[in-house]
Amino acid sequence: MSKQNKVNVREFRSGDLAEVKGLICRTIDKCYSRVYCAEAIKFFKGWHCCLKILQNAEEGYTLILERNGRIVGTGTIVGDEIMRVFLDPVSQKQGFGKLIMCKLEEKAVSNGIDVVKLDASLPSKKFYDLLGYVTLKHTFLEVENNKRLDYYKMQKDLTKKLQRDLI
Repeated sequence: MSKQNKVNVREFRSGDLAEVKGLICRTIDKCYSRVYCAEAIKFFKGWHCCLKILQNAEEGYTLILERNGRIVGTGTIVGDEIMRVFLDPVSQKQGFGKLIMCKLEEKAVSNGIDVVKLDASLPSKKFYDLLGYVTLKHTFLEVENNKRLDYYKMQKDLTKKLQRDLI
């Protein structure tokens, strides 16, 4: 990884809230607007409100990815559920998303969790497929104006990853 791409991974602090919320909204606007309707976008932004960000950080573990002093990524795990994985659009396709997921999976394993679950948006499904997540089902939520928000329920068996790492 070049010096320019060097990142710092650390735990979320409450002072990060505004920057994390901004990162999430920017990413939703840039990456979701081409596949989701306006009502779904509004739902996503409401779902990732400041209160939920703070609650999930307190209940579980939220990590922050910093590059050049800016927060460019985040991810959370609460129990066996990975959530709120967002990477600034300009920092995507550089291995940082994979780094976030590896750190969250490591946290799960250290907490004695064998299988992690997540809900994957339409634009993120391929990313999770490449990381070995298995699709359990394609489902949807009904949002405002009888519109749909389609997504995937996915999971990954971390014991298989541990077995590969030991070989």
